[in-house]
Amino acid sequence: MAQQNLLGRLRRWFSGPSDTYFFGLQIAIKTFGEDTVRARFAHVLEDEGEADEDVQEKRRLLRRFVALLEENELFWTYGYWDYLDDREAAIAEFNPWANEIEGSMATEEEELGAQVDDIRRTSSRKDYVVVTLVFLLDQPYSPAEAITHEDANFLKETFSALVQGLTSIDPHAIQADGIYIRPGNAADGLSEDDLLGPGWEYLRLLL
Repeated sequence: MAQQNLLGRLRRWFSGPSDTYFFGLQIAIKTFGEDTVRARFAHVLEDEGEADEDVQEKRRLLRRFVALLEENELFWTYGYWDYLDDREAAIAEFNPWANEIEGSMATEEEELGAQVDDIRRTSSRKDYVVVTLVFLLDQPYSPAEAITHEDANFLKETFSALVQGLTSIDPHAIQADGIYIRPGNAADGLSEDDLLGPGWEYLRLLL
């Protein structure tokens, strides 16, 4: 969890540095029923395949993504983040973040509609866009390590620092990563009720 930073540093002092670190960040952005925000993020992600093969393109992708997040900072409403500096815990945390998000995204025509399905979210309302970034890194993520007080975990200024720090990530230090936008297409949507309902209990209101 995010509040484990101090314990993690103590472990490294006595057992040596880890070679794998997990950082995950999720932000729900209020969109007021418009799809333009989701569409702009999706446009940036169209270049992700090329970025995976090129260090400079990966750096450019992160900068473009950060710029869009910062542009919409006024509308950041809910969020969550986690940072783990133990190798085994970091690896164990990465896969659930990625797999659960991929498994819950409606992408096929049969999964979309105006009603709520018991298995998948299929609302057509467009109240929010949820942006998620997950990383396995070879080196510590300094912005996360700098947050030492639990009371600051869900402040907007904390999230701003965590987002800004993404541009300083060395692509060579990325073991694995994932960037996700929900809803995954223009036909689907996320409502206020969705984010206050099952499956999103961990989200916190940003202050």
